[in-house]
Amino acid sequence: MEIYQTEELVDIVYGQTAERELKLDIIQPVASEEFFPAIIYVHGGGWMSGDKSKVGGEWNASFAKYGFVCININFRLSGEAIFPAPLLDVKQAIRWVKLNAKNYNIDENKVGIWGHSSGGHLATLAALSADHPEFSSKGQFISTKVNAVATLAGPVDLLEMGGWHNNPNSPESKFLGGSVQEQSVKAELANPIHYINEDSPPVLIIQGDYDEICPVQQSQLLHTALPNSSYLEIKGADHDFVGGVLTLDDVLTIVRLFFNRNLKTGLINKEELAKHREEVNKVMDWFKENSR
Repeated sequence: MEIYQTEELVDIVYGQTAERELKLDIIQPVASEEFFPAIIYVHGGGWMSGDKSKVGGEWNASFAKYGFVCININFRLSGEAIFPAPLLDVKQAIRWVKLNAKNYNIDENKVGIWGHSSGGHLATLAALSADHPEFSSKGQFISTKVNAVATLAGPVDLLEMGGWHNNPNSPESKFLGGSVQEQSVKAELANPIHYINEDSPPVLIIQGDYDEICPVQQSQLLHTALPNSSYLEIKGADHDFVGGVLTLDDVLTIVRLFFNRNLKTGLINKEELAKHREEVNKVMDWFKENSR
């Protein structure tokens, strides 16, 4: 499988809101005439903190050298604007990627999205609610559908989180603009699981069974409800995939192989595809032996 030299472009404006300019960074293969799949990364931080400059860059760089154009986005946080503002920003980023695909050697028909924690929630919500009228405006003629989504320890049903998540000062409540139970209608609209249908894209779900921030039942709910998903529950891993039988590097390898399988079909020859399948099988066999 070819390894590419990469270059980074930073602080590209993809949208404008009353609160701020929306910016993204791109890491892409250098000076190639090929068109590559795009992967958009949505950072975590409880919807209230985080920045593209602090997380995701190294992960994107590790993916880009395998022939992906990797996009790392900023979006409005809950201290600036509540739901659905962050979701609308993520959808705007998807539209921007498709609209500007040719400028960055992107195959607009092969777009994936992923995220960790609250970023996994937003990535999954954007993917499953693609083109939903609730989050579309007149003149937005570019589809927000994606071809694959990966979520790492992301919530999917805010009403079922329970415990401290229902506190008015919880990240979930600040995201919604009021306590989760009092904002039940809005919470339902913010639940990725609400939008699942037979046309939902393939989803990779990964979570540690020692996660004390996002209940592991959230990932189990999503996997059960989806028509096309893969669920990896890692023994001993916490919310940030520390302490488990698989390391964070293992998790990132699985994510990359998932996107390779779902975004690069037809872009690699039979010999490379056979090597890819062998690599996937080795990783998945190891995982099955070391995880429940």
